[in-house]
Amino acid sequence: ICDRESGRYDMSLQEFNDYLKYYPTTDLAPNAQYYIGEVYYNQRDYANALNAFDAVLERFPADNNKALDARYMKGRALFQLGEKTKAAQEFREVYNEAPRSELGTKAKAQLAAMGLSTNTSTPKKRKR
Repeated sequence: ICDRESGRYDMSLQEFNDYLKYYPTTDLAPNAQYYIGEVYYNQRDYANALNAFDAVLERFPADNNKALDARYMKGRALFQLGEKTKAAQEFREVYNEAPRSELGTKAKAQLAAMGLSTNTSTPKKRKR
């Protein structure tokens, strides 16, 4: 994590990938996968970030300790890639799963910034 926080992204990617290679089923494996996504996101490599966050959601149990974070960051990556409808779906899922959590609050704020609410399954056009 120190390399990730200090901006040594290539080294941190290698470390997290090594961790997943040697310890793919530990309780911390979802964390390593999540941090890979976060490194890519910080490098503005949103496509690889999206893949990494998806891997947290697909390869590990649904109740892993980084699932909600991965879903939120997946929404942010989708938004950066111009996939606003899909991003809104992810933010709504985060909000619906944990409305009173910090991530639920952030997801609601992301939706509000997009001109959307938390209770709509698909975005609606605003009347002018």
